[in-house]
Amino acid sequence: MMALPDKEPIPTIRDLYPHYTEKELAEAEDNLERYLTLVLRICERRELQKAEHLTEDADTLPCPVLESA
Repeated sequence: MMALPDKEPIPTIRDLYPHYTEKELAEAEDNLERYLTLVLRICERRELQKAEHLTEDADTLPCPVLESA
């Protein structure tokens, strides 16, 4: 088990599912990795869409410009 400084140890798949066989543990780890990959892709896509939206509106500012007195 890994531990972060001043934190609780991070549980492993084996800690979470001690009754799993080696094959089931390998499948659980694979499923977790695939899930995390999907979440990362969703986050990256949302960031890209946000950046594209900002680029589309590059000729306008998101807030009014205060004129100098």
